[in-house]
Parts: sequence; C-alpha cells; structure tokens
Amino acid sequence: MNISEFKFLLSLIIGVALVYKLYKLFNDRIKESKPDRNEAFPIQWKSILKHRVDFYNRLSIEKKKEFESRIQYFLRSVKFTGIHTAINDTDRILVASGAVIMLFGFDKWHFSNLNEILIHADDFVVPGTTHKAKGLVGYGAMEGRMMLSRKALKDGFYNPTDGRNVAIHEFTHILDKEDGKIDGVLGGLMNEIDISPWLHLVHQKMNEIEQGGASIRKYGAANQIEFLSVVSECFFEAPNKMKIEHPVLYSALDSFFNPSEP
Repeated sequence: MNISEFKFLLSLIIGVALVYKLYKLFNDRIKESKPDRNEAFPIQWKSILKHRVDFYNRLSIEKKKEFESRIQYFLRSVKFTGIHTAINDTDRILVASGAVIMLFGFDKWHFSNLNEILIHADDFVVPGTTHKAKGLVGYGAMEGRMMLSRKALKDGFYNPTDGRNVAIHEFTHILDKEDGKIDGVLGGLMNEIDISPWLHLVHQKMNEIEQGGASIRKYGAANQIEFLSVVSECFFEAPNKMKIEHPVLYSALDSFFNPSEP
C-alpha cells in the first residue's frame, strides 16, 4: 500500500466514524427511559396536575400513572434555576407537564439535550437585545437551556382551551431542533414523503391567518417555525376544536405526535 492509498483509507475510516458519531448523536437526542412507576408521586404534585393540567385530566387512570412517572423522570433530569425569584413546586410541575405532553405519544420521550430551565417572574429581556419575551430556547452559550416567564407559564395552563401555552410552545421549538435545525419541520418524526405536503399546508394556513380567515392566532403567520409551535399549542390544548375547524391540519399533527395510534 503506497502513501496515497494509505491516506485515502485513513480518510475513509475517519469519515465513516464521523457519520456514525453524528447518527448516534441524532438518535440519542430523544433517549428512551424507564421511569420508576413504583416511586410514590407526592399528593401535592397530583393536586397541581388535577387543578392545572387539562391534558392530564383527560387521561385514563393507567395513563395518568404513566404521566406522573414521566414527570418524575423529567424532574430528576433537568435543573431548575430561579432568576431573581424562588422556584416552587408549581413551576416544576407545569414545566415538566409541558415536556411530557409534547412527547407522550412516543416510547422514546425524554429531551436529552435539555439541561436547565431558567424561570423569570415575568417577561424577560432576551440576552443581547432589548426585546422582551415570555419564553426562549437557548442558543450558543445558552444551548441546552430554556427560559420561561412564570406568569406566562401559569397563564398558559390557566385556560386549557385558549390555544396558548408557553411551555408547549417552547418545547415544540426544542423538538423542532432535534434533527439539527429549527425550520418548522419535524425531520426526526416526519417521513420524507410527508415533508412537501406539510410545507404546502403550512403556507396555506399561514395565508389564511394573514387574511383573517383562520381561528389561529396571528403569531402563527410569522414564519413556518412559529407556525409549528403555535398550532402545536392548539393541538394539545383544544384538540376537539382543531379537529372540527382544521381537520387536515389536525390529522397531520396527530400523525406526528401520536405515531403509535391508528
């Protein structure tokens, strides 16, 4: 083997190793977990779910136990930090509920690339800007973090049918990032054949929103990234309403978020 052949073989081996590493990274982003269903779920937490989380109340007894187990796993996996405020159980349970709701239809359901939740008392200034926000998924130095307004968090769960929930909104952005880019396309969940019809539907609905002909809030027309998060809020908060008013959109989202169901 001459030098040129050796260099080519070495480059090929390195290339294969890099591709495998990237493949593993993508497949491990949402990792399968085994919550301990025998772990006692505090009655105070159950009360928060009962009084605040409508999605939980719509579940069967068995599914409620699964929801609780997933809440516990999430809370063991993510750090909570209060920014000029103290963290309480309601903060933790509502944030965890947003995460569990998003991936409740999957066997692999844990956001493995989320490390910390930063809670602000109210709207906060986006780092490096003068703009205020209710929720934000971190980038760059803030990668792996989510920032949320406590007021917006509680408001999102206060009215279970208004189609507004900042936790679900931001967790949708994180799910959108799982394929390595945030673009309003759930690359890790959608089949390749579904992407073109999905984008066609997205822009059709965005036009309807801009013309005032769709019962979806205007922020959904900002771009296809925000459209995905806004309609995901509607899907999980008011599924029956969406099924009636936007049956095609509902069917598409249902196929993404509940792949195991017929």
